[in-house]
Amino acid sequence: MTIALIPIGVLLLAFAISAAIVPVSAALARRYGVMDDPGPRKVHRTPTPRIGGVAVFTAFTLVVLAGYIGVPLLSRLPWVETHLASPVAMLQEAYRVERKLVAFLLGGAIAFAVGLVDDVLGSRFKVGFKLGGQVLAAVVLVIGGIRTDFLHYEALNVVLTLVWVVGITNAFNLLDNMDGLSAGVAFVASLVLLVNAWLLGEFFISLVLVALMGSLLGFLVYNWHPASVFLGDCGSLFIGFALASLTLLQRFVSHASSTYFPVLMPVLVLALPILDTATVTVIRLREGRPIYVGDSRHLSHRLVSLGMSPPLAVLTIDLMTLGIGLGAVGLAHADLARSLVILVQALAVVAVVLILLFYDRRTQPRQEER
Repeated sequence: MTIALIPIGVLLLAFAISAAIVPVSAALARRYGVMDDPGPRKVHRTPTPRIGGVAVFTAFTLVVLAGYIGVPLLSRLPWVETHLASPVAMLQEAYRVERKLVAFLLGGAIAFAVGLVDDVLGSRFKVGFKLGGQVLAAVVLVIGGIRTDFLHYEALNVVLTLVWVVGITNAFNLLDNMDGLSAGVAFVASLVLLVNAWLLGEFFISLVLVALMGSLLGFLVYNWHPASVFLGDCGSLFIGFALASLTLLQRFVSHASSTYFPVLMPVLVLALPILDTATVTVIRLREGRPIYVGDSRHLSHRLVSLGMSPPLAVLTIDLMTLGIGLGAVGLAHADLARSLVILVQALAVVAVVLILLFYDRRTQPRQEER
């Protein structure tokens, strides 16, 4: 049980740092006018600080760096040598992935910086520059050796990696349309990825995921409805980038895997953000509107229009994410038949989401025939 002390400590530390920084970031936002004003498609009624993502990014980065730098020092302590020798020994092997870790943190910093500039400048920051910054962050990952490897041609792996990272980064940016939604889905997705990493013995990745979860929890204390602070693009872009990167860093195939279906696990875990982004993109293109201009056509808005309160709509999406994700964890250990069952289950949930998105609610109940 002593091995559990490390992830618990990481979770609490990240939570404490994030929760402490959120009020500071909110105060800075008010001082410099980085506020999200109310609007027709928005839930809040008063101007709200929108750079709460500063806390998530800072807490996560500090905890990961502290762990990487501090483990060699902690390993010399007598109590650690006695009770935590095995997990600390595993963490000391982190230097083997130092290049990937640097690329991950640097790419995350770029995604965060791009979002922060967008939060501060607003419409003065051109969409092309925003997209260019996201692509640059993804390129840093590729240069650092973080990419898919299941396609036959390396060029295709690079292209798929860029599309995946930029796509998921934007998916969480678009998902940030209701209190607690983007950070909440990210927390649930991180939890599912943590279960998979822990079962496959990936201790280092597990701790990175725990650090992200703690950072998100510290922010969600202030972001749950009614939110007193928003993520902002700096937070949503960083969260999307971090999750996209972590799905590339961890493995999904075990010795028991008999198919290639486990590579679909990241898609299933992030199915709701992907589906939400795909549907609003298609709707905006079909209506001749720019895909980067917000509207009220997201799944969360649809659930509210069907009668749910905003917190219930967010909780429903979180539970859907958890349901699909936990089922997908079994792909790493499933044979062909069980893999097909898991995929059918996920498709059934996706079908329910599509029905909710496009079901037309009747304004008046239909009279029964007598």
